Amino acid sequence: MKIVEATVKVDGKRVPLGIMNAQQALDMPAEEGMKFSHPDGKPGETDVLLNREQLDKVVKDKASANKRKRPT
Repeated sequence: MKIVEATVKVDGKRVPLGIMNAQQALDMPAEEGMKFSHPDGKPGETDVLLNREQLDKVVKDKASANKRKRPT
């Protein structure tokens, strides 16, 4: 499972909430202004931030791609 950093905007600045796997991030309570680092980037270092819906899509797309790669 890919690792992401969860952040929220406070007084115009992005504040880190924690580093976790992508599913844990998606399970967090929804907060306005919450963003997550892209799972292909390095948590805490990447400037590519996703909202909850975008992160969910990336996670599902990667899971779907991994299923197609597995021999049956």
